[in-house]
Amino acid sequence: MKSFSSIDPRTGAERRRFTDATPADLAKALSGAAAAFPAWSGFDPAPRAALLRRIADDLIARRAELVAVAEAETGLPLPRLTGEVERTAFQLTQFAHMIERGGHLGAVIDPATTAAPDVRRVNVPLGPVAVFAASNFPFAFSVAGTDTAAALAAGCPVIVKGHPSHPETAELTAAIVHGAVAATGAPDGVFHLLQASGLGLARDLVTAPEIAAVAFTGSPSGGRAIFDLAAARPRPIPVYAEMGSLNPVFILPGALGDDLADAFIDSLTSSNGQLCTKPGVVFVPLGEAGDRFVARAAERVEARPPGVMLNEPMWRRLAEGVAEVAGRPGVHLVAGGGTPHGEGTANPGEGFRSPAGLVETDVATYLSDPVLGEERFGPFGVVVRYGEPGDLPEAARSFDGHLTATIHLGAADDGHQLATELTTELTTRVGRLVWNGWPTGVAVTDAMHHGGPYPATTNAATTSVGTNGIFRFLRPVAYQNTPQSHLPPPLRDANPLRVTRTVAGVPTLEPIITTERDDAARGAVLLPTLPAKPALTEAAARVLGEVPGYLGVPFVSPVFQALASHPGYLVPAWDHFKPVIGSPEFKAAAAGLGVPSGLLPKAQEITGDLDEIRRYTTTFHRLLPQLLLLTSCWYRGLTAGATPFEPGADPGPRGVSPQAYTIVPDGTPPGDELARVYEEIRAVHDHPRVLSYYRALGNRPDLMIEVWRRLGPIARGPEYAAARDQVLADAEAAAATLPVPVIEPAHPDVAAILALFRRRLIPALLLDTAVVLALIGADDAIVTT
Repeated sequence: MKSFSSIDPRTGAERRRFTDATPADLAKALSGAAAAFPAWSGFDPAPRAALLRRIADDLIARRAELVAVAEAETGLPLPRLTGEVERTAFQLTQFAHMIERGGHLGAVIDPATTAAPDVRRVNVPLGPVAVFAASNFPFAFSVAGTDTAAALAAGCPVIVKGHPSHPETAELTAAIVHGAVAATGAPDGVFHLLQASGLGLARDLVTAPEIAAVAFTGSPSGGRAIFDLAAARPRPIPVYAEMGSLNPVFILPGALGDDLADAFIDSLTSSNGQLCTKPGVVFVPLGEAGDRFVARAAERVEARPPGVMLNEPMWRRLAEGVAEVAGRPGVHLVAGGGTPHGEGTANPGEGFRSPAGLVETDVATYLSDPVLGEERFGPFGVVVRYGEPGDLPEAARSFDGHLTATIHLGAADDGHQLATELTTELTTRVGRLVWNGWPTGVAVTDAMHHGGPYPATTNAATTSVGTNGIFRFLRPVAYQNTPQSHLPPPLRDANPLRVTRTVAGVPTLEPIITTERDDAARGAVLLPTLPAKPALTEAAARVLGEVPGYLGVPFVSPVFQALASHPGYLVPAWDHFKPVIGSPEFKAAAAGLGVPSGLLPKAQEITGDLDEIRRYTTTFHRLLPQLLLLTSCWYRGLTAGATPFEPGADPGPRGVSPQAYTIVPDGTPPGDELARVYEEIRAVHDHPRVLSYYRALGNRPDLMIEVWRRLGPIARGPEYAAARDQVLADAEAAAATLPVPVIEPAHPDVAAILALFRRRLIPALLLDTAVVLALIGADDAIVTT
């Protein structure tokens, strides 16, 4: 049987031998993955999220052990490896959070109209995925790295082909994953690790009919070979290969500060230059400032001791590449680039160490010699000197696809036509454009795009970093005029998984309702076509425009729409309530409420439109009393009066007690409760000003206490109580005449939800709407109708 060794690149010494996976091992992994796929690909996110979080927890728990092995196999420094384990764990939990919210599903529902059928779309998993581990990231792009995390989160079993540079690290990580699989009850075949040093396993894995997609991080030659194999299959499959990049940097004249050269060398030599985002070529203007930049960069390179390369092949290729580039016409070596230790063979005890190197050339030479534009993996860079501003757009046009490009500009350069031209050219050639920074250190965020046009990757539309990476392993399926019983859960009217869906163009968590009188139109939100008083309808529309929405309770948004189209329900509420909330005492108490000073700056951080902020602040100020009244209404409505208010213990806004910072009835702290509300609002109503204010409120329970302190005495008074009780009674009777929303009876709680809607939600919304109409100044409109 074939075998290979784990090598310590710091010394060149053999650590341990590993046996290549056999065809039988591959067959077992393939059959196991195929068998696991039906169960693992279900729409319930809980099992997948549980596995991802358990893997993350176990990686952190065994971090010291993992890092020690990885250091011996890669020569990477301990701080870098420790941070990488933490990043890997974060990626796993990030995907767990995403799928729990349904962010990967892309659920879209277009209800039937007279001109179009009912069409619903959702993303489904592709099938088992082959993941090729990277050499330079033994954790984040390896056995449990971003590709594995994204595929498992999507619902795809994973077969990892480990990288031969760190087989013991892979083995240890795989043991952690297998332990998590067993602990969480996931299917046995959902994860496999196969290891081999030859190309046969890679070929057989990519061409196996069970494999539905491939993720690869590595060299251009390796990525292209895998891509071609997958394309030649009887049924081609997608290959998401990230194959490296030169990551050009363009420094405009005004940006040449004293520290820029140091920052460049720090980025160039980070992880000994063994990063796919290393800035391999930098364009520097001619002149004294550019000369100082090159001299300082050269000084830093000369002072740097030789660094450890990941393995012997990379060490050899870098030495050959540096010699080739330094020997080209018009190129001169300005620093480093000496003979690697061992002169072709590792010296005993010194391992695979290479000095950093820096060469310099001019624009004309660089553009005429394609050898200079090839990636050299390691601590080596090319400085290109330019004289005319027009040289830079021309240079940008010469590049193929890359992961990143960087523009450095100073205050004098800002707004310069040159920066605009560069931006236009580079946007068509890279996946990430960096300004006044450096491309290394890829942030793991939702917005990150780690990809780029070929040859940087084989699919410029996808990313291997960030939550969008999950979409590589999903595909959309549309359902037309499909019965509820045959729809996947995310597309059913009831929305049993409580995921955000786009319904008729509007993101929402709400179920879809229809009316008993028009059951054939199920799937559409139907509003009753009842007579409406125009002035009051206009006032109700203002409520819908100013109040962000009520989240977390089924049917609330559709009911508000129904109420807006039938304001006759609001008139009795107004008649009962106007004497209370229109009283001088109430208005005086409300006017005394100030807007917290922290709100305006937080809003200003997100949007620069100060006039709009001030208008919204004014609106918010007027709506503060509603926080109290809404709480009183809902507390009474949702408990049907079963929980009386005890003297001195009335719940304040959202149940905040003025004596104790707790939430009635379960004791949740107000900050936690507001954080939950904020998350729901963020998922459904991603509006910058709304989010800004709710974020601020989450840190200001004292504001809510102040609202209660000022308005509580009025709300506890007999006039308010009598008006509220009468409104609730009237509205409950009126609710019996409103078309009752129904859901396809596929959920066991439908009857209870409908009862809640009839007896409690409609009365609560009627009262709340009447209050808000008064607070936003709709008094005249209501009085005259």
